[in-house]
Amino acid sequence: MTDNEFDFKMKLILEKNKNGLRDIYNAYGRLIYHQMLAVVKSPQDAEDLTSDFFLRLWETAGQYRSGTGHKRYITVMARNMAVDFLRKRRRESYTLDDEDVYHEEPADTVLTDETVIGNVTFEKALELLNAEEREIINLRLGFELTFKEISKTLGKPLGTVTWKYRQAVSKLRKTVKEGSING
Repeated sequence: MTDNEFDFKMKLILEKNKNGLRDIYNAYGRLIYHQMLAVVKSPQDAEDLTSDFFLRLWETAGQYRSGTGHKRYITVMARNMAVDFLRKRRRESYTLDDEDVYHEEPADTVLTDETVIGNVTFEKALELLNAEEREIINLRLGFELTFKEISKTLGKPLGTVTWKYRQAVSKLRKTVKEGSING
């Protein structure tokens, strides 16, 4: 979806036309889910957060400023929601004196950049990479953000982002060459 298309969909949302939200969901629902999953590590929580994300997008459509780059806008919003969720969960766990335990389960989407990861499926890639690497790979391949945009989104130096991306891709390539993962 281009910035102009996204801007038009947001105008539809402002007019209370649900087709705008539906189209954005169809274009970005899975990517938002995987971004949430990369942060919270729980498929159930990621699903809930994804639903909450689209409700919030509907409710806060008036805050969106066209021409600011919609991919960065939605990825920052999604990441902030996931981080806020974890902060709230931690506060609750301290109050209840329980531990947070997340069980990572495979997702059902295949990464599309075959030149980078070969036949490694998304769920297998998640198992190979640490949380930070997963998030960078998701933003780069899933949302097609530039390294500069990822750097701004995550609040990390550009060099760190590119190094972590290369490190993650190297892990994936090594695994594909060894044949230890099937797509």
